[in-house]
Amino acid sequence: MLSRMLQLLSLIPRHPSEAYERIHTMIALRWQTTGNRIPTYEFSTPAEALTHLGEALHDDLHARLQEAELAVIEQTVRKAQETLPDSAPFRRINDGDFLLARLCYLVTRAVCPSTVIETGVCYGVTSAFVLQALQTNGKGYLHSIDLPPLGKNGDKFVGRFVPSDLRKRWVLHRGTSTSHLSPLLQKVGPPGVFIHDSLHTYANMRYEFDTIWPSLEPYGVVISDDIQGNAAFLELTAQESVARSVVMQEERKDSLFGVVAKGAPCP
Repeated sequence: MLSRMLQLLSLIPRHPSEAYERIHTMIALRWQTTGNRIPTYEFSTPAEALTHLGEALHDDLHARLQEAELAVIEQTVRKAQETLPDSAPFRRINDGDFLLARLCYLVTRAVCPSTVIETGVCYGVTSAFVLQALQTNGKGYLHSIDLPPLGKNGDKFVGRFVPSDLRKRWVLHRGTSTSHLSPLLQKVGPPGVFIHDSLHTYANMRYEFDTIWPSLEPYGVVISDDIQGNAAFLELTAQESVARSVVMQEERKDSLFGVVAKGAPCP
């Protein structure tokens, strides 16, 4: 803790804006439970969720589970996890869950978006799956927003699991979503898929959802990790333009993620 604080203090004269962002994040995490309403979510089995989402997207997501490209990227990422050095700076608990990653692949394949935006990268589990889907689609770019945790060589490990042959479709924006999301939307236009996996406070999640939802493509999908801590995702599902929403429990973490479909893809 002391070493992290010293690292943060050393940022102030060198990168004052980044230091401010990190201090703001620490304060937000400290006070995130103040007045927070913890919702109760009913979650679906993976099979039920794929059926419901497939109906909303007019796509057979169960069939896409059998795609060879999905098996290849999962094997590649698992192998990369096995070779991660002990000195790696991020906690493994921050890695995306494989059930979540597969869902990101399936949705990206079904929607076939020109633009995907995600907040939060860590080692790049979900990033790799999305990029594989874009490569298989033959179109689209992934724009990722991430301010890595303080740690030795943290920037060098962001997206470490993303294979080199998929990086041509990837643009990494270093910083927080509060700094980069709105300007990015103005630059790249409406995304077809949005993935939240950054700071899981109510204020940050509401900011991201409120910013993205009006700009999302008419057939777009929002995927959010770690929804269980506050009501931000529940409030998103109350939007009139929601076609379908599902909640799933992750495979290896005591966490929930949610998916909201805005509508069906254009023919």
